[in-house]
Amino acid sequence: MEVDNSNAGQKGRFYLTKRIWVPQEPIEKFNLKMSDVILRRMPKLPLGGEDAIKAFPVLTELNKAHDKIKADLEYLLSHHEAIPALHEVHPRDLYVAGRAWRTFVLKIWGHEIKENSAVVPDTYAAISKIPGVHTALFSILAGGAEIEPHRGSAAGVIRFHYPLIVPKEPEKCWIEIGGHHFFWKEGEPLVFDDTREHWVKNQTEETRVVLIIDFNADMPFPVNIFTTLRYNLIRHSREVKAVHERAAIGVPPRNQALERADGLISGARHMTAPAGANQRR
Repeated sequence: MEVDNSNAGQKGRFYLTKRIWVPQEPIEKFNLKMSDVILRRMPKLPLGGEDAIKAFPVLTELNKAHDKIKADLEYLLSHHEAIPALHEVHPRDLYVAGRAWRTFVLKIWGHEIKENSAVVPDTYAAISKIPGVHTALFSILAGGAEIEPHRGSAAGVIRFHYPLIVPKEPEKCWIEIGGHHFFWKEGEPLVFDDTREHWVKNQTEETRVVLIIDFNADMPFPVNIFTTLRYNLIRHSREVKAVHERAAIGVPPRNQALERADGLISGARHMTAPAGANQRR
């Protein structure tokens, strides 16, 4: 009996293929134990602002493209209702009830979601200049929402937050990472290890948007054998294929929308030419 996509991502099982699955809990526990070992090899994290850029200077590619990314985001948010909640894309990750936490996935474990990257082409171009990126998404958190404390299971992965929209009182919208307290400021990056327990609270009525990028840390032998094997196992799993299919949404590509808008403006100009213009030619 084949396994439907609706099962992939459910609690209790991790689907390698349509028919083969492994128990979720022991796999997660093993991976978190490995993360405690790998942590000794990881850069000193978390880091914010200039410290983050000094440690990972390649991330300045996003600063260079900041205005273009903001323009992409503005277009994306004009289709806000089409953006899925995180648990609609991956049912296992129900950290916020309802649709208060929406995610727009551009890349998942090395697979580009082309329908989505076409919606924000300048953003994807900037991300593509950063080596080692395997996952990238816009994280859109509504006012008053709280993401419960949790640990990611991707040991040896570095998570980057690039803030794009923050509340007018940024200190009231914060993230706690392993006892370190941060709040976002537009354009000031935050880098951390997702396997450390973290939680988020937006105590304002305004939306917070960050661009999240996951990339692999350089690991020495033999740790890199484990991280490479895990990456390829997850990358080719039924889980990731299901997420890829669920994440793609039907928002028109931004460049097409701009061309259509330019055409309408040009047409309007032609239709509203001054009376007698033809006679004056």
